[in-house]
Amino acid sequence: MKERLIFHVDVNSAYLSWEAVHQLKNGAPTDIRTIPSIIGGDTSLRKGVVLAKSLPAKRFGIHTGEPVTDALTKCPTLQSFQPNFPLYHKYSKAFITVAFVGSVKFPSASGGHAIFSAHSLQIRVIPDLHIGSPEE
Repeated sequence: MKERLIFHVDVNSAYLSWEAVHQLKNGAPTDIRTIPSIIGGDTSLRKGVVLAKSLPAKRFGIHTGEPVTDALTKCPTLQSFQPNFPLYHKYSKAFITVAFVGSVKFPSASGGHAIFSAHSLQIRVIPDLHIGSPEE
């Protein structure tokens, strides 16, 4: 049986990171990754759940999947942005292309067709291949 190696790549707060990049490319004055912010729900209607959060929002105890109303209670100055799934799909596909395709041919990749913040990659182990220690 051939040995295989599975890489699990988690893009931290992908929706929020991709939204921040999109906004900055379009002239936004503030990087939403640097302020308490979330992707998800509709704060004007006070409904929905948190899909992604910034690190500053996390410091207020805000969790992915919690109701937006609870997040607003924890941080009244929280900035909320509605999800832009077509944008996230575009960036997810670009991520897969860069991370898993590149110039190296991999036997299989899973997770690349959905808009998830984590992807798995299965490759065959190449005997005597030195890929370095974590420090390298």
